[in-house]
Amino acid sequence: MYGYDYGTIARRKFDNLLFTEILKSPHAHAEIEKIDTSKAEKVDGVVKIFTHKDVPDVKFTTAGQAYPEPSPYDTKILNEKVRFVGEPVAIVAAESKAAARKAANKIKVEYKKLPAVFDPEEALKNEVKIHEEGNLVDEIDVKVGEPEKGLKDSDVVIEREYTTRPQKHIHLEPHASVAWVDAFGRLAIETTNQVVFHVRRILARIFGKPEKDVRVRTWEIGGSFGDKQEVTTEHYTALVALATGRPTLVSFTRAEEFVLSRRRHAAKLRVKLGSDKEGNLKAAHIDVISDTGGYGTHGVTVTSNMGTMTLPLYTKTCENLEFTAKIAYTNKIPAGACRGYGTIQGGFALECAMDELAEKLGIDPVELRVKNSIEEGMVDPFSKVLSEAGKIMPRKIASCGLTETLEGGAKTFGWAWRKKQSKETSGTKKRGVGVASAMKGSGVPGFELSSASIKLNEDGSIFVSIGGKGHGGGLESVVTQIAAETVGVDMDSIRVVSADTDITPHSMGAYASSGTYMEGNAVRKAGEELRGKIISRAAGMMEREPQDLDVAEGEVYLKENPEESVTVKEVAMDAVYGETDKAQLEGFGTAECITSPPPFTTHFVEVEVDEETGEVTVTKYLNLTDVGTPINPREVEGQIEGSIAQGMGFTLFEEMKFDEEGRLTNPTLSTYTIPRSVDVPEIETRLVMTHEPTGPYGAKSVGEVCIVPPAPAIANAIYDATGVRIRDLPITKEKLKKALKSM
Repeated sequence: MYGYDYGTIARRKFDNLLFTEILKSPHAHAEIEKIDTSKAEKVDGVVKIFTHKDVPDVKFTTAGQAYPEPSPYDTKILNEKVRFVGEPVAIVAAESKAAARKAANKIKVEYKKLPAVFDPEEALKNEVKIHEEGNLVDEIDVKVGEPEKGLKDSDVVIEREYTTRPQKHIHLEPHASVAWVDAFGRLAIETTNQVVFHVRRILARIFGKPEKDVRVRTWEIGGSFGDKQEVTTEHYTALVALATGRPTLVSFTRAEEFVLSRRRHAAKLRVKLGSDKEGNLKAAHIDVISDTGGYGTHGVTVTSNMGTMTLPLYTKTCENLEFTAKIAYTNKIPAGACRGYGTIQGGFALECAMDELAEKLGIDPVELRVKNSIEEGMVDPFSKVLSEAGKIMPRKIASCGLTETLEGGAKTFGWAWRKKQSKETSGTKKRGVGVASAMKGSGVPGFELSSASIKLNEDGSIFVSIGGKGHGGGLESVVTQIAAETVGVDMDSIRVVSADTDITPHSMGAYASSGTYMEGNAVRKAGEELRGKIISRAAGMMEREPQDLDVAEGEVYLKENPEESVTVKEVAMDAVYGETDKAQLEGFGTAECITSPPPFTTHFVEVEVDEETGEVTVTKYLNLTDVGTPINPREVEGQIEGSIAQGMGFTLFEEMKFDEEGRLTNPTLSTYTIPRSVDVPEIETRLVMTHEPTGPYGAKSVGEVCIVPPAPAIANAIYDATGVRIRDLPITKEKLKKALKSM
């Protein structure tokens, strides 16, 4: 486990800690007719048992999204009807984990089993209602221009169908939280959650409390990939703590992570592309059926990104776009936020379709992409009519290195030579090359707010306070760099405090690739205000005008004579202990996401396919990525390489498998296959430098964009090597071997 042992921490903090065990449903779809807890209550050490009769009659969404949440209010803490295998049915609170587990095993539940449906297309046609309102969560139908006419007027049209499967996040640290009632009667929670302000709002509503009476702060987070952008354990700990008056711990095992947290949305995607004979796109349409599982958390927004974050990529000549989608409930484990957030599914379909169109046109795949790539100065056409969160926020592309990633990447990779060489391989091991591009965003346009405060201590050190929380991507390091650069001090003098609803200013949280862009912009603005106050104070001390002074390396100096200076520490001491006008020098900054500037990336891969076994080996991997101006290049490369490794898992290995009853059959790391270090090749990363005028020091996001291209790039390379086109992920060796034999 990476992170803290929260059970040990909680035990050391509280002498009277309660432990919990969650009883889970064995059925995918059933009504609870009766729960008998009498025998369980007699187990020594049991304090209280909770069922659906003991929870507030309040429906909510667990999605950690801005208000009003674009996800349906379709669940309670415990429901009287279960909608997937593993759904919580009862919570046992006891003096020890062993007592809680023993008691849970003695609870008797009588179910009325209902027909279950596991396929999203079938769910939309089936008379079985998973929720009272039916199985359609929502649908999307948006057009730009005249897509039907564009397809009709095209010289070449292709139509293909692609499928992606559920993927688990596999963050190293499991979910955990502890809740208690403090000395003032307030609900307090410490958690591994990355969106503490959203959690506070949701819990306050569930339990009928003003937000001032709910405090949520985060522990250090050992990975998330979107899975901790959700109320996952906190409503359970809060329920028990408020009812018993005792501190309560909920922590998941690895097996529980698979069923009680979230997964990636599975999707079926149909793509239509039309172009003229020269390869200029005339129309594009993506149609999606998305599987959100038993509850609709994040379903609409994830699915929205399957079109809105992919189709704009190739709009240099294409003015006719259409995106249609239906989000369906099924009786599977609920889906949620997962790195790539819809773009990875849509990107797989679009980038494979681009290669299939290139083949039909007889045009090189790189040339086709260059010919159609969006450019700086253009406006994302979909942003005029739809966004991830529903607000219409036209997005002008102010920085774009996409063409450079394609052309520079092809040259560095030796694309033309390698593609020619792949045609000359013989024997059972064939080589092929593939390419794919992607764009993403930097935050959610129209919905994101980040705030930061920064104060100067009397010894010249600085406290920076932000509402977001890093979860492995290095947010605190970037914030430290930005604060130090902006104020004019060294990094060692900075201390960052993050994600505590009582102490830190409001932030939506570090998600949607927003950390550097949003928290960074807020810190930069706060730092500029503090810098101005330091200079003004120093001007009085030095009997100079503020405009004649500057700050660097912890000193305020006269621009025309840098040897005339005072230290920032001297300024701080004067502000607190000086003769007159004593003041706390501080700054405050807010950042709102308006444009969500997209990063761009192109990936080139070479694979070797053993046609006898179906084994795929990635032998070379190159990416060229535009993240604006990288604040911390080493951390940027780490994010890119981690994204690629996770994307390779999505492509070749990972799939949550369910039996005919809806039970997950591989809920352990010994049965759920993820890439090993030997499966991931050496990754060559080249950063394409651009300057994003709306970002802190020119920066854009990097956290998600590079998880998108691995799947289509590898699929395209496998086709180049073998002539077999696999449109259904993951491309396992068994699946590929079967396809090769059927040729």
